[in-house]
Amino acid sequence: MKKKCMPILLAVGLLAAFPLSFQPAEAASHAAAVKEDKLPANLADLMTVAPEHQYTLRKGSTRVEVKLLQWTLNQYGLKTAVDGVFGASTDRNVRQYQKDKGLKADGIVGVNTWVAIYAEHKKPTDPNGELPTELRNLMDIAPEHQFILREGSNRMEVLLLQWTLNQYGLKTAVDGVFGAETNRNVRQYQADKGLKVDGIVGVNTWVAIYGEYQ
Repeated sequence: MKKKCMPILLAVGLLAAFPLSFQPAEAASHAAAVKEDKLPANLADLMTVAPEHQYTLRKGSTRVEVKLLQWTLNQYGLKTAVDGVFGASTDRNVRQYQKDKGLKADGIVGVNTWVAIYAEHKKPTDPNGELPTELRNLMDIAPEHQFILREGSNRMEVLLLQWTLNQYGLKTAVDGVFGAETNRNVRQYQADKGLKVDGIVGVNTWVAIYGEYQ
């Protein structure tokens, strides 16, 4: 009888000694997931290259820039394996992202898509706070030399425009993409300022935008 009880007692003893034997692995996994929230430095460094000089990516591409793309798609909410291989899943999610941003949904990551990708990492955390330095620096260029923006534009300057519209009181998504909402709010802003209401941000509208900070 005593011999039969020995294995059972040993098993109970082991369970008592290690009641949480599986928790550390789960906790480690969760910790790793938390760390993933910050863009790795080697991927952040890729954005020192202007969007117009970035590599054009498409299905079949295998470059480190693909990892930046995939990481961003993940953060955006489109689950994508960050493996540096532009496969079917990445292609599908790029097309969805392009569609969401009002871009040509062709699965090719060119200048306009790169601008939107970059913007995901430059979004102000608080649109009602202080104008970020990288946006303020855009105003070093005189209004008459600024890019003309209209619906469909995808540039850093759109972030400045959207931020300013928010500060003015016209709620606008600060995503670097000049979509229908931005167009509507630009027209309202132009009407308020006595400007030609055409939704096009040219010299006169830029002068008004700059004036918000003077």
